[in-house]
Amino acid sequence: MKRKEKEAYWLAKIEEYRVSGLSLVEWCETGEEVSVHNMKYWLRKQSPINRDSNQETNWVSCVIEEPKENSISLRINQVDIEVTSGYDETLLLQVIRTLRLV
Repeated sequence: MKRKEKEAYWLAKIEEYRVSGLSLVEWCETGEEVSVHNMKYWLRKQSPINRDSNQETNWVSCVIEEPKENSISLRINQVDIEVTSGYDETLLLQVIRTLRLV
């Protein structure tokens, strides 16, 4: 079967399936001699998303933050504090004491 003939065959099968109102598995099991796998392939191939593949791709930038190693998060009276390695112990104790009073 030539490419155009094959495409026409599968377009007809897709239309038959859509008109049937059956689920894909039910339709394939009704003696259509079409495997679910092949039908899914052709449904994807004929989807509008794949046909418009000539559109230009738009890229977006994103920033990925590396997780901070050796850090813990504290929550005191609805205040979140992140403590990383090398913190000033005296300052942290003063902040905790102050937050307890609030």
